[in-house]
Amino acid sequence: MRAFLLASVALVLAPCAYAQTVVNEQTQTGDATAQTDIEVGAAYDAAATAIAGGNIVTATGVESDIDLRNAQDMDGDASATTNATVWHADGVVAIASASVANGATASSENGAISAYSEQYAHGDTHAETRFTGGDATHASTSASASGNVLALSAEIGDIGLRGYQENTGAVSANVEADHCCVAGQAASSAISSANNMTIGGYTSTVQTETLQRASGASNARADLYAGYATDASANATANANAITIENQWGYVNADIDQVSIASVNAQSYVTLGGDFLGYGSAGAYGVGNQAIVGNVGSDTVLDISQINRGDVSADAALVGEGGEAALASAAAYGNNTTGYVCGYCETNAPTLTAANDQLNTGNVSASASVESPYARTVAATATAIGNAATFQVRGPGG
Repeated sequence: MRAFLLASVALVLAPCAYAQTVVNEQTQTGDATAQTDIEVGAAYDAAATAIAGGNIVTATGVESDIDLRNAQDMDGDASATTNATVWHADGVVAIASASVANGATASSENGAISAYSEQYAHGDTHAETRFTGGDATHASTSASASGNVLALSAEIGDIGLRGYQENTGAVSANVEADHCCVAGQAASSAISSANNMTIGGYTSTVQTETLQRASGASNARADLYAGYATDASANATANANAITIENQWGYVNADIDQVSIASVNAQSYVTLGGDFLGYGSAGAYGVGNQAIVGNVGSDTVLDISQINRGDVSADAALVGEGGEAALASAAAYGNNTTGYVCGYCETNAPTLTAANDQLNTGNVSASASVESPYARTVAATATAIGNAATFQVRGPGG
């Protein structure tokens, strides 16, 4: 672990002179549990949600800077469960569950953000959605589970971040949806993330130093059945460590250090009892360490280190009678880095300078299958890659 995270509270950017100063210290040693149950005979629209969290902090500023010092420690388990039965809905059915051990967000408009954040999730985090339904026009079921989440966004204001995330517990998201008939779209999604950081800026200079450590497990599963549906899709996404930086019209300098020994598994299954008039799709994506950095109009410097020692798998399967398109896609990566810079509105193309170091010792596997007696379009793809790095610069007129 780099020394600055434990021995120094100096930020990448100096503390804001006229700032909203937030010093947040949160410790949760017990469990956080939320459960929602509904049973409906007939309704126009039906919705149910369960949300569980250990520690949550939010800071916002308009025409004001934000100086955030954040320390969060979750030792208990966070669990959110939604059970729903809806036999008839003329409109939309939306059933969801979401759990997070530690969550921190800061957003500013015409103001800068200076942040130092440490998040520790040592318990398990689980989200579960179970649905049984008759007929509906459209239906959506989802489950999202995250150990540590940090999100920063600034419009016309700089962002400076030193952040550390550590997750040692098991993170899991599970969706089981059983529909009779859906006239329009039936969709299910499961997202499991041990550590996640998201930074977004517009007319911003972004400077970040971030470390992520994951040693538990991250599992996402979406299982969708429909006797009839026009379109049906299920997607499962699981990661150990993930960082995304998206900026426009400002310099970006990102130092990213990710280490995972967690097992990661994503599973997506779609079963259709009858014909589907549109498409049936199953998608699964699993990754140990992921870093995505994109910038528009300005220079970008990246220093990325990724080490994955856990096994990563992704499995997607579609079974259906027949329809317009039958699709299944599974992708598994030990380490995945993407850096891109676009300068289409600039006279001179911005530059991208990247140092990328990746090591994967875990097993990586992916499987995709489609079973259908007939369909206009059938496509299945399985991708398993230990280390992947993509860098792109698009200049004016490109």
